Amino acid sequence: MRLTVIAAASAAVIFAAPAHAQPVGISTSPQGTLTYAVGAAVAKVLSEAGGIQARVQPSSGTGAGIPLVESGEIDLGLANTLELYDAYHGVGTFDGRPNNSLRAIAVVFPIKVGLFVRNDSPIKSIKDMKGHTVAYGFTSQEIIKKTVDAMLATDGLSIKDLKPVLVPNLVRGVDDLIGGRADITTFALGGGKVSEADAAVGIRFVTLPNTPEALAGLKKEFRTAYIAKAEPSPTYAGVKEPIDIMQYDYAVFANSKVKPQVVKTITDVLASNKKALGEAHPLFRGMDVARMYNDIDVPYHDGAKAYYGEKGIKETK
Repeated sequence: MRLTVIAAASAAVIFAAPAHAQPVGISTSPQGTLTYAVGAAVAKVLSEAGGIQARVQPSSGTGAGIPLVESGEIDLGLANTLELYDAYHGVGTFDGRPNNSLRAIAVVFPIKVGLFVRNDSPIKSIKDMKGHTVAYGFTSQEIIKKTVDAMLATDGLSIKDLKPVLVPNLVRGVDDLIGGRADITTFALGGGKVSEADAAVGIRFVTLPNTPEALAGLKKEFRTAYIAKAEPSPTYAGVKEPIDIMQYDYAVFANSKVKPQVVKTITDVLASNKKALGEAHPLFRGMDVARMYNDIDVPYHDGAKAYYGEKGIKETK
């Protein structure tokens, strides 16, 4: 009888355990960046709505974090679709370093980025930036350098027309603007670090020109980007009036060796909990479930494809 009771108790413990007891790591950029905040939101919803133990694992930037997902050291990552494309194919910022084990899970939302200056700066347009200092290099986040190049190209400028101040990552770029070492830097709208800069010195984003020529210049440097409108909002520090900014999509991805059932569950949690994700981070309010399975020239994980197939969600262009 005693053995029967022990066996029954053991079985109860086993079946009460979470379906995914092994923690899922999510690679992000440093604390204070958009990627960190978004990763924290994903971890929160996976844990609360999906019963998946998830935690963020920050590195110096997405360029450093992607190889950790490729190697299987971390399970999931977040990056923009161009960087994910470059990493998988071994081109652009990952030239000669293909990461062929990467698999897309979902395109989750569009991200708005811009170049910003201090409120008292004489810079009112991209053209006005000529000759000024700009945070650049981003050795830990090389894709950010491409966003700067793309935004400058909307008005016919290149980094040769400015004075680069070399920084390792986005956070340092903002710190250099606050400290007066750079006149211009970049960040995603709504980022916590942008609010910090606004509180410290007062900042404003500079609008992009919105013409066919500007769009062509943008896409020449950043193939998946487009120009979109940003309206003033309490969540958008530095946006004083309606402006045109750079926009591109963000994706969640994994290593191909992550178990299909785990990825299928993750995909389901993401698709089924837009409201909770939006409460955890406002960018998820722009998520379109119909576009989660979007052709970004990176193969999708078998687990994600299984979910989309069951739900009748077709791959979009």
